Amino acid sequence: MNEHIIEATTLSVSCVIYDTGYDVLATTIKSLHNAIQEALKQNSLNNCTFYLINNHPTTPDSFQQSAALAQSLFSDIEIINGHGNIGYGRANNLAIHNSNSEFHLILNPDVKLDLLSLNEGITFLMRHQDVDLVAPHAINNHGENEYLAKRMPNPLIIFLRGINSPLLNKVFKRQLDWYTYRDKLPTSDPLEIELASGCFMLCRTKILKNLGGFSPEYFLYFEDFDLSRKMAKKILLPSMRITHLGGNTARKGLQHIKLFLKSYLIFLTSSKRPN
Repeated sequence: MNEHIIEATTLSVSCVIYDTGYDVLATTIKSLHNAIQEALKQNSLNNCTFYLINNHPTTPDSFQQSAALAQSLFSDIEIINGHGNIGYGRANNLAIHNSNSEFHLILNPDVKLDLLSLNEGITFLMRHQDVDLVAPHAINNHGENEYLAKRMPNPLIIFLRGINSPLLNKVFKRQLDWYTYRDKLPTSDPLEIELASGCFMLCRTKILKNLGGFSPEYFLYFEDFDLSRKMAKKILLPSMRITHLGGNTARKGLQHIKLFLKSYLIFLTSSKRPN
């Protein structure tokens, strides 16, 4: 039976680094390489270009070490450095605008990919031409589920997420659970979602380019929600699995809270504009 045969395709990956330590970066890079090799072996992929992007104002030792490791593992790699901290979305755009692949993966530098993750995601996108983006099932270092898919947030949710008070999180648990699809998860079936986290977004490159990549209006926070909101159909794919090594949520300082709220206001006003 040949009905499930999928032709091999092309992939590009952008990974933006700011101050991630080398040990975590090495884990991400090695797991990406292994997942690519498995997709090549499974004949779902025939080529991948890896863009490693330094968003730090200087060139930290951790980036230099990571770049050397990546160059030893990847035959098709672009090291982008020296532009300073231009924001997460704009840094990813340096790769997106230059990519000619079928699919593009936006990858955080603190993610360990499951061996079959790319094969699962690419195969799903090839079989479902109406889907623009797939998001993974994620766990943290302790094996606990992380909920990367989100519903459109209301002001209460934003307030709770912005201050991240354990007491208020407990009081408003039902609302926060709704926001993170805990009424639908876990599931073994693909789930259509409203918004996806920028931690790991496997997208059609053509769609990303048509949208202009990430909006330059954002510096940090909500650029991923803004981008995924504009896509026609987004799917949480449970068989595409990752471990989020940096997924521990910490309380934000005042400056981060201000930036978080500023980005939300941009997101709120842009969501009212026609696409």
